[in-house]
Amino acid sequence: MDNELTPIQHIRLECLRFAVEFGTQRDLLHPEKQADIYYKWVMQGSLATSPQDNRIDDSLKSALKTRSVRKG
Repeated sequence: MDNELTPIQHIRLECLRFAVEFGTQRDLLHPEKQADIYYKWVMQGSLATSPQDNRIDDSLKSALKTRSVRKG
C-alpha cells in the first residue's frame, strides 16, 4: 500500500500544523476549526481583480494618463 499523501491531504495537514503552531490557547482546544478556516482561505484562490504581476502600486496595468510631478 502506498503511503504517499495526496496534495489535498498535504495542504490540510499544513493548515492543521499552522493552527497548532500559531493558534491561541483557545484555538488549541479544537485546532481543526482553525485549520478549516485556513484551508478555506488557501483554497479560495485569487480574485479576478487581483494584480497580474508584482507591481509596486498593485495596479493591473500602467496608467493611461500619468500625473506629472510638480516642480518648485
